[in-house]
Amino acid sequence: MLRLSEMMIRAATAPFAAMDDILGSWGLVVLAPHPDDESLGCGGLLREAAMAGRCVAVIVVTDGRLSHPNSPSIDGDMLAQMRAAELRAAVHALHTEITVHDLGFRDCHIADTSPAAVAAIVSVMDAVAATALVMAWQGDPHKDHVATAALARQAAARHGQAKLWSYPIWGRFSEYDGAVPAGIDRFDTEAHQAAKTAAIACHRSQMTDLITDDPQGFVMAPAMQMHFIHHPEVFLADT
Repeated sequence: MLRLSEMMIRAATAPFAAMDDILGSWGLVVLAPHPDDESLGCGGLLREAAMAGRCVAVIVVTDGRLSHPNSPSIDGDMLAQMRAAELRAAVHALHTEITVHDLGFRDCHIADTSPAAVAAIVSVMDAVAATALVMAWQGDPHKDHVATAALARQAAARHGQAKLWSYPIWGRFSEYDGAVPAGIDRFDTEAHQAAKTAAIACHRSQMTDLITDDPQGFVMAPAMQMHFIHHPEVFLADT
């Protein structure tokens, strides 16, 4: 049985937000530290926004090449290409009108003060007339998630028109030493459960034993996958 963090215990009684409460009046940009974070943390919101005719974009920050570092058959370049294809299949499963963009950082090598990366994020925000930027939560215990949050804050400050939200991935299960935002909202994804399930399943290198020759390689436990499929999405207001 999964042990949820204190933040998630608090989220269990948080109010449900409508799409407009999160997005505002128009476009949505989601920052994913790795291919699969977009489907796990925001798949339902992405789909609902696209179905409503909003302009929607996913920006993947790293290539995810380090999930199976000891595989003798799949090197880093091969895995990065595999994960890029999985990402595009997953986003397509959510909705065909969602655009995908790559910042191009290597896994675990995000420059969290990169002017070029911030400019690229702002350019996508401008292209979709973003009124919401949704980032990985800085409380997730992973350096790429923390760095992604830092880039997002710089981009939001420069853009000036989008509300900033974060979504927890590993912070759903791990405690955070810092202050959890007071504003926690849940988003009901029941209507999008089939599409979200299909999107998560597209990330085969992370969700299955597709890569069998690295015993230390990452594979998300089935119980954790089910948690993301069946639990409402959680969004923390960044103030």
